[in-house]
Amino acid sequence: MEFIAVFLVTLLIVTGLAVALVFGRSPTYRPSRKDILELLQGVAGDTAQPERWQLFLGMPILHDPELEKIRQLCVGVDEGDEDHAPAASGMIIYDRKGRERIGKIAEKLAILIAKEPVYRDF
Repeated sequence: MEFIAVFLVTLLIVTGLAVALVFGRSPTYRPSRKDILELLQGVAGDTAQPERWQLFLGMPILHDPELEKIRQLCVGVDEGDEDHAPAASGMIIYDRKGRERIGKIAEKLAILIAKEPVYRDF
C-alpha cells in the first residue's frame, strides 16, 4: 500500500513538471524604451536600484537595436571607452561625472522615444 501511495505522489509531481515544461515559456528580458529612460534618469539622479542597473548592463537587448546601442553606450560609461576612463562608483552607482554622462545618454534616448511612430488600433 505504501508503494502505491509513493508511486502516485511521484507520478503526480513528474506529470506536473512535464506539463509546466511543455506549456511554460522561457523567461525573457524585454524592457521598453520608456522603462530604460526611467532607469537612466534614476541613475543620473542617484535614485536607481543597483541590481536593476547591473541587469540592464549585463543582458543584451535583442528585440530593439537602437535600445541595444543605448545599452552599449552605458556599458562604455561603466567599463570605460577610448575617450573616457570607467566611471567611479562607491556608495552610489556613479560619481558626478558618470551621472552626467548617463544623463546625456538619457537625453539621446528621450529624443529617440520622441521620434518613435505612434500606433493606434481602431
